[in-house]
Parts: sequence; structure tokens; C-alpha cells
Amino acid sequence: HLLRENIVSSTAIRTALKEGKTEEANELLGYTFFFDGRVVEGRKLGRTLGYPTANLTIEDHEKVIPANGVYAVRALLLSNDADLEPLQLLKGMMNIGVRPTVDGLDKVIEVNLFDFNTVVYGRKLRVFVHKFLRAEIKFASIDLLKEQLKADEIAAKTLLNSMA
Repeated sequence: HLLRENIVSSTAIRTALKEGKTEEANELLGYTFFFDGRVVEGRKLGRTLGYPTANLTIEDHEKVIPANGVYAVRALLLSNDADLEPLQLLKGMMNIGVRPTVDGLDKVIEVNLFDFNTVVYGRKLRVFVHKFLRAEIKFASIDLLKEQLKADEIAAKTLLNSMA
């Protein structure tokens, strides 16, 4: 199958995702790439920076996870595992990576949901990955990281608010 002279294949889609080319992957898929994750308790580092996050664990180990970096996302908080009915569509930004500025150890998937402060440990979150914003960076200070998080938030909100 061809789409604008690109071969549409599962390999092409996986490769695009692994390279952070989410817009290309979404076009090849014909819908926005998504994954489900269960919210687990983290170290609460995002909260101390003013950006609380839902730390996710992926139960489907076959699911392709996009490249490390920061993304503009929308997320559905699913009501429970039995019916998977969505409660609320939320806008946010997601980091995938090792958080080199604060610890640089284990790879994490963490989603900051804008204008949302409910505790959701144990719940499932369906994350729709719209756009890669930037690569993961080690900042010289926490203050520089906070400045970048603010810029990331503005970029994600601008993009998500421009979408239908």
C-alpha cells in the first residue's frame, strides 16, 4: 500500500515511531498512534518542579514505544479495566527517557496533564501521541530544566489547541 509515495507497512510505522517521527507514523496509520499505560507511583520529581506527572508502566510488552524525548499528547483517563470507557480527554506533554538532569538512571514514561491534579494511581491512561517536540537533554541546572518545561508546555498547548 502506498501513501504519497511512501510504502505503508508495519515496519515503516515502527521505524517512524522509534525515530520520533510521530506525525509520519500517524499519517501512515491513518489515526493517531496511542498506547495504554497503568499509572504507578514515581519519585514525585515532576511535582517538585511544578509539573506533576503520571508515571506509566506499559503492560503490553509488544507495543512499540516512541523514541526518547518530549511529545505533545492527549490522554484519556479510562474509568476501569472492565469497560475501558473514557472519563475525560486531557491535553498534556509526555517525556520518554532517563531524565538525565535529575538522575539519568531508569527509562520512564511520564505524562504531565494540563489543568489536572487528581490522583490516579492504579488507573489506566490511553495516551495519543501527536508530535515530537524535542530530544531529551541534560540541563546544567534545575532552573534551566524548569525554563525548558515551561517552553515545552507552551509549545504543546499551542499545537494541541490548534487541532480540531
